[in-house]
Amino acid sequence: MPSVSQRSYRGPALDGTYQSIGEAPHWQGDGETVDVVDDTPLGEERTENVPIPTSDPERPEREGQTTLDEWGWSQ
Repeated sequence: MPSVSQRSYRGPALDGTYQSIGEAPHWQGDGETVDVVDDTPLGEERTENVPIPTSDPERPEREGQTTLDEWGWSQ
């Protein structure tokens, strides 16, 4: 059985809530200020046990097919 890939995150809790545009409060600003998102990285993301595709004897690579090496694949 192939292994299952796993992801982990280390950092502050992520807010997974959702608010549709119809439920959003109306904008009340004066147009003089700009909201800014702080994009400073706060955590670390890591993916483990990702399967690496190889040429399968039952489905060999075809002529003209782009390979992972051509895309700059590295392990």
